Amino acid sequence: MYVYIVDDEREVGASLATMLNKSGHMASCFLSGQAFLNVAVDLAPGCVLLDLCLLDQSGLEVQAQLATLDHGHAVVTVSGVGDIPDAVQAMRSGAIDFLRKPHRRAELFEVIERAAETVRTRMESRSKSLTFRRLDDLSTRECEVLEALRNGRPSKTVANLLNISVRTVDMHRANIIRKLGVSNMTAALMLARDAHRI
Repeated sequence: MYVYIVDDEREVGASLATMLNKSGHMASCFLSGQAFLNVAVDLAPGCVLLDLCLLDQSGLEVQAQLATLDHGHAVVTVSGVGDIPDAVQAMRSGAIDFLRKPHRRAELFEVIERAAETVRTRMESRSKSLTFRRLDDLSTRECEVLEALRNGRPSKTVANLLNISVRTVDMHRANIIRKLGVSNMTAALMLARDAHRI
């Protein structure tokens, strides 16, 4: 699991990264919120251990700016102060948990595991959303052909139903398969059904 530690205390971040790396994670440190935000969308989705008390800006401000970016990270807010209102605000803004410094090892690993599950779920959802968007590339006639094919009708029946030639139906079938990036019409129909388009 990728873990991004956003903490302006260099020694704390470095120590935590070393421990996480030895445990099989891929951890890296950022000494300011802005340093992390500058590269957040270019990083592999991971768990962000975000300190609420940073020198350049508050962790809540970093979290708010992160929310405007297209990323797949799961945010865990961290504080040595234990400011409950800030922790509550962070959770309302999408953080998956709050950790108090110093971290207890078991608690930290449990939170990172939950973050990994959150990241997996988000990436699956994002992938499905992008796949469903391909349906928007279909022309009106291609959508009509797809709808007409849903009950396993042969091309000839669809041609009669839509008052077009069989050859035109077959051309639309080929275009639908190509545009949706699937291997056959059954897969195209399943995709359209899953997206509630037919």
